[in-house]
Amino acid sequence: MMLPVRDHEHQERFDYSRFIAGICLSETFVALKKELEKLYGSSGEDELNSSRLAFQDALYALISEQDLEFKKPLAVFGKG
Repeated sequence: MMLPVRDHEHQERFDYSRFIAGICLSETFVALKKELEKLYGSSGEDELNSSRLAFQDALYALISEQDLEFKKPLAVFGKG
């Protein structure tokens, strides 16, 4: 039986994915995404595209709000 390899890069990716999942499941993210979907939907975008753009923009906004810099350990920001 082989054990999984967990190196520094793996741990860093795991920490980022956990952090981003926390954002995506937050009430703030869900509310912002819904608000943006309404806004983008009323601008004539097709539903699939407006939903994707709303997700992307909401995620970007909340990552920016946290002042997260990729390629730095989350522990530096007190998130890990």
